[in-house]
Amino acid sequence: MNYIELNTELEKLEKELSTLPTGKLLVYPNGNWYRWFYLNKSKREYISKDNISFASTLARKEYLLLKRNVILAKLNAINKADIPIQAAEEKLLEFVQDKRYQALLKPFYSKIEDEELLSWQNSPFNSNTKYTEQLTFQCPSGNVVRSKSEVFIDMALASNAIPYRYECELSLDNLTFYPDFTIMHPITRKLIYWEHLGMMDNDEYSRQAFQKLQTYQKHNIIPGENLILTFESKNNPFSYTNAQLALEMINLKDFSLAL
Repeated sequence: MNYIELNTELEKLEKELSTLPTGKLLVYPNGNWYRWFYLNKSKREYISKDNISFASTLARKEYLLLKRNVILAKLNAINKADIPIQAAEEKLLEFVQDKRYQALLKPFYSKIEDEELLSWQNSPFNSNTKYTEQLTFQCPSGNVVRSKSEVFIDMALASNAIPYRYECELSLDNLTFYPDFTIMHPITRKLIYWEHLGMMDNDEYSRQAFQKLQTYQKHNIIPGENLILTFESKNNPFSYTNAQLALEMINLKDFSLAL
């Protein structure tokens, strides 16, 4: 996102924050569940399970405040200020993976209203069964993925009501692939694949990645048409802002490579 886009996003976020209640949510463990309290100045009130919508609103507020910090860090970086962008995004990631808030945040990631799109997303499909022990990163949508970068992608898709499947089987001739995300365009119903290549500074990983892309190209899965590619290396980590920037292409008629 450029400076103008970041400011536009910040204005939208500030507008929503202005509609939310003062105070904050406190969450304490209670067996297999959690007890919620509303802290407003020095006054603390218990929030009953019947009032879960209020607890969700307060959790949403905390999420938006952390997201605002990420945007402000980006803006300050553009202004050459010494603001730790990665630290702000790590705090956002830590919050959305906190089990105390996941059930409260999930309603904000379930906004698909079109029955056809919702049916496609929720229908059973063959997924990747290899290395399931690596599925350790919980997303607010309920999905469990393999890396924090995929959490950012999942968040961007789910919060914008884009229907998708994680690691859905794709057969090309006699080969089987599991693209990181298979997306159905909410307007055109066109399938779009999103591959995140997360270790591009590793020679063997890069070689296998480019072999996969050659196979995709052979079968008309092409960057700029129906394939989104995002990349990272140790020195250039992927961020939530990167995911949002790549997602902007979903809303365009044509696609271009996301770098």
